Amino acid sequence: MVNDSSNLRELNEPIEIHDGIYWVGFHDEKTKLQCNPYLIIDGEEAILIDPGSVPHFPVVARKIFSLVKPEQISHIILQHEDPDICGAIPLYIDMIGRPDLKVICARPAYYFIIHYDIKSPYYLSDANNNLLTLKSGRILRFVDAPYLHTPGVIMTYDEKSKILFSSDVFGSLEEPAEWRLFADENYPSRLSELMESYMPSKEAVLYTLKKLDRMSIEMIASQHGSIIKSEPEVKKYIEICKNLNYGLYLK
Repeated sequence: MVNDSSNLRELNEPIEIHDGIYWVGFHDEKTKLQCNPYLIIDGEEAILIDPGSVPHFPVVARKIFSLVKPEQISHIILQHEDPDICGAIPLYIDMIGRPDLKVICARPAYYFIIHYDIKSPYYLSDANNNLLTLKSGRILRFVDAPYLHTPGVIMTYDEKSKILFSSDVFGSLEEPAEWRLFADENYPSRLSELMESYMPSKEAVLYTLKKLDRMSIEMIASQHGSIIKSEPEVKKYIEICKNLNYGLYLK
């Protein structure tokens, strides 16, 4: 596994953030909003989380398929409907080529995601007790995070690794040269820029954070920004987010 000081050379390859779990993102030097797709490999089965946009597809796909064969991917999780998550979905579905590949999302997001012209069957989290059981028995649980920042947001909690894939929550905005894969001492200010700008209200944020307080989380892997990599740090950032001011553009 990589250490905290990920350099640009390391970022050109998949990075294992936990046993069998990889960051497969693209370090985009043209934007303050970094996108983080993840791949869970569980035996012969693989789960792709928030695979990304068309511009990022060549790099992200290269990383994914250096780790697994396309047909190993059984599910693609879309934690909400934005194009930075979903834009390249038809390309991945064509490459994977499995008629039984399932696309996972929440029902409110589904009404928008269908406009990406996805041909694969859907697996709606809220219609399946908010969980997915893999062939090995490993369980992924889906945590509703409504209005963070759209009604149909879900987070994905892997019971085996105790990693929370948190969608946009705990994400950040920062200059590309300042971005680090793992959160450093400067991350609170970077996190606040995204959270206060994009999350609509403290009420909505606290609704979800109260759920996280009751969970055992050892790492947060957000879809934007940096990974929070220890249980004490997770608790610290939950408290930080409880005390931010949201709906910034309403002020």
